[in-house]
Amino acid sequence: MSSLYVHIPFCVRHCEYCDFYSEVASERDIDAYLNALEREFRLRFADGLAPETIFVGGGTPTRLSARQLRRFGEIVARYIDNARLDEFTVEINPGTLDAEKAAALAAMGVTRASFGVQSFDEGFLKSLGRIHEAGKAAEAVNLVRAAGIQRTSIDLIFALPGQSLDQLRSDIARALELGTEHLSFYALTYEDDTPLTRDLIAGRVQPCEEELEREMFSVIGDTCAKAGLPRYEVSNFARVGAECRHNLVYWNLGNWHGVGAAAHGMFDGEITENAADHRAYTRALLEENRWPVVRREMLAPLQRAETLLLMGLRLTRGFELARFAAIAGQSFESACGEAARALTRQGLLEVTPSHARCTQEGLLLLDRVVLELANGATSGAPR
Repeated sequence: MSSLYVHIPFCVRHCEYCDFYSEVASERDIDAYLNALEREFRLRFADGLAPETIFVGGGTPTRLSARQLRRFGEIVARYIDNARLDEFTVEINPGTLDAEKAAALAAMGVTRASFGVQSFDEGFLKSLGRIHEAGKAAEAVNLVRAAGIQRTSIDLIFALPGQSLDQLRSDIARALELGTEHLSFYALTYEDDTPLTRDLIAGRVQPCEEELEREMFSVIGDTCAKAGLPRYEVSNFARVGAECRHNLVYWNLGNWHGVGAAAHGMFDGEITENAADHRAYTRALLEENRWPVVRREMLAPLQRAETLLLMGLRLTRGFELARFAAIAGQSFESACGEAARALTRQGLLEVTPSHARCTQEGLLLLDRVVLELANGATSGAPR
């Protein structure tokens, strides 16, 4: 069983906070990239691939024209067997969607639209460098539903410079008014070498105070739960049965293939990474007839187990102790018992006969919990 991630690394312009690989490109560059994508599909999946989930991210997949989206759909149809396909998600920037593009997405089999809204406040949208206006979000949701794509998710950012609790509550309310079944709330992070971080260093913006961010985290959880979208992952909320199945593959350390420039994959413990340069990616495939992988690394058992800690503890249900033992070659108690007991005494971790999971307080301090468990892991396991 496996999943498929496809990276479309093109945007209308860069957002102030983003450090994902993306570029502003010409139509000619995008057409060449689609040709290269088809070549990678052919090289890797000549015998076909039957994934359970597909996720197309970016960048901005809907930066592509309707013609280019139809071309991408043809590539998917040629190499992907949808017999087991359970979920097909595409990320959408509301400012780049129209009815023709929505129809192209539906025609290629998309079942779930993930909207990068980030905020419904015009001032915050401008400061984040988003290209859409607040009203575009509702329009975009209506467009995909009219095209036949009923499952929707909305991404929002909180702990923005100058954001108040009332402004956060307004964002939550407006998202819920759209009837979405899934919400993602990400605390703003200041990534290296982004315009927003340079503004922070120069003193042009002030970060959200830590205590306010903690209160926002709680308000989001409580409000979404009351609306019927309980937290199932540290940053994600959904109606029961509407969880993002593709992301659950990541968090449960499943298998997925990564296609496209900068795409990562992991299959049976082997990590692959493609060149993070769409021109180098295109050149390798179209001129050199080779897969443009720049990294292939087989993780040792304890490395895989530590990755499970990092990913699985994001989930409110945590991870299965039996899965940890199968991956690590030793029990969770043997590898992390002392550290786990210390974290349990601090009220940050809960360990049951079947699972280990963070408490609500532990989710707020997730990085610390993961680090202490990883550092406490038995050194005798192979690395």
